[in-house]
Amino acid sequence: MVFEDAGWKPLYPLSLLRPVFDLRVGVTTLGRRLMAQMAARKLPRTILICREYLKPSLSRAYPGVPVNEIPAAGDLLFLNGAMLLFKGELERLLKQAHESPLLESGGRLVAGRVSGEDGRRLLKWLAEGHERGVSSAWPRGLKPVPVREPVRFIGRPWDLINWNEATLIDDFTITKHGREPALPATAPGAHLVKKMRILSRPGARVMSGAVLDASSGPIILGEGARIMPNAVILGPAYIGPGTLIKAGSKIYGGTSIGPVCKVGGEVEESILHGYANKQHEGFLGHSYLCEWTNIGAGTDTSDLKNNYGTVRVWTEEGPMDSGQRFIGLMMGDHSKCGIGTTFNTGTLVGASANIFGAGYPPKHVPSFTWGGAEGLSDYDIGKALATAAVVMGRRNKPFEVVDEALLRIVYERTAEHRQSPKA
Repeated sequence: MVFEDAGWKPLYPLSLLRPVFDLRVGVTTLGRRLMAQMAARKLPRTILICREYLKPSLSRAYPGVPVNEIPAAGDLLFLNGAMLLFKGELERLLKQAHESPLLESGGRLVAGRVSGEDGRRLLKWLAEGHERGVSSAWPRGLKPVPVREPVRFIGRPWDLINWNEATLIDDFTITKHGREPALPATAPGAHLVKKMRILSRPGARVMSGAVLDASSGPIILGEGARIMPNAVILGPAYIGPGTLIKAGSKIYGGTSIGPVCKVGGEVEESILHGYANKQHEGFLGHSYLCEWTNIGAGTDTSDLKNNYGTVRVWTEEGPMDSGQRFIGLMMGDHSKCGIGTTFNTGTLVGASANIFGAGYPPKHVPSFTWGGAEGLSDYDIGKALATAAVVMGRRNKPFEVVDEALLRIVYERTAEHRQSPKA
């Protein structure tokens, strides 16, 4: 059983339309990575636990997998979906979970083996935390013990960026185990450097003049990925299924690009979740773009302050010092920006925002707002839904009742952000 806890809230805006365990790092999402590790150890079937309003969209994304359902009988294994576990770490965690019913780290539930009745109590406790965005005291009679080894939690958006390079290397090691890497189809004049660190799925193509250099880490190409002429990809990097890397692009190490993206210009240590467009020139660094986002031509993101100091970011509790020197743009689903947009260091953009105009937009652009440096106004929900339907239709993805309902819920839940100062 893979669950999210109250830790979803500090992952704003990436977690508005998806559970924490559906965030991408390396070649896949936290949850699918954990599910694959569980399946490799022949653990029982997976159940997913998330915020109730996400259940319809999550059920569609994971057909046949129960969501927010607790079996009436039998032992249940709970695993926190915000964990990022590398090779061998799940085995050590399961060994302690076998000895102790519940494990915690820093006040967060890590893992547990409980009965059906205790499982329902735990589910109720998690649901209460989802709504408040903070966990309450442990349920009576369920007292966790500290986990023996440190747990790698994804707690803030930039944690995904910081751990992406190491995760890509771990993913390649697991995928390559026991077999020779398959190379992509290459046109004359394409160059593959350190071929043993390059792994390709069927249908991937590298065109003339492109360079894939795995000297500093592996490069993994998904099924049907296309690398156009004179593009350069430096590992470690992942290019997802059906993604197009435009001619002359520069993709630096620590970058993961999910399925069906179109990417051009310069990208460094960033994650594009999937179905995202950054087709033109401009720099994207230390950033995360959610699904159905579009970056206008000539857009640049700052990911380092001029004084090399740590970056302050917006939170619902007020501005906080991230402790990080490199943070770029964190953009929620369905948001867009016009040509020549310039984003300041550590900018957070909510869901379904539309940004345009000269100058730096605010470092927090609330969900369903329209404008830029000269001011923001509310984005009519009807127009936002209509745009989402057009954008998804262009990628042969129907805009379904589930999608509209989810966006309407997020619109209501983020109303307070639009009422506060747009900065």
